[in-house]
Amino acid sequence: MSSLGRLSRAAAILAMSASIVMTAGCASEAAPAVDASAYRAELAAICVASNAERSAIADPLDQAGVASFARSVADVLTRQAEAARALRSPDDLDDDHRAFVQNTADQAAAWTSLAVIPSSDTEQFGALQTTILELTLGRDDLATEMDILACRVAPA
Repeated sequence: MSSLGRLSRAAAILAMSASIVMTAGCASEAAPAVDASAYRAELAAICVASNAERSAIADPLDQAGVASFARSVADVLTRQAEAARALRSPDDLDDDHRAFVQNTADQAAAWTSLAVIPSSDTEQFGALQTTILELTLGRDDLATEMDILACRVAPA
């Protein structure tokens, strides 16, 4: 067999092998469904741990302490958003899960912004407090809708 013939045969074998691998990859089974109660328990555990961390943060005694308090709360919320983002959610809770993660990340960003607002800027400080309150209430509603009451900040 000539070198051209061997090359053509090798190319044909390679193409057929690639086709078989691609077909096998496409025929693989979908990931198993996520158990809704297990998902809720995992997210609730994340929230319980975050709530404990947040409760351990000392309330600010003066305006200077507000920045430190806000940064600490932002750090807790950032870790909570990252942990929640790592969870696989059931299909029927997927949209709510993404909204929960986004809301938590948005709260972390708002607390971070609050930490750097000058105390003299009462208008912007008040606007951020309102934003944080609205996000918190929205997330509480979402946690109730998802039936994960441990993720509420305000008691149900």
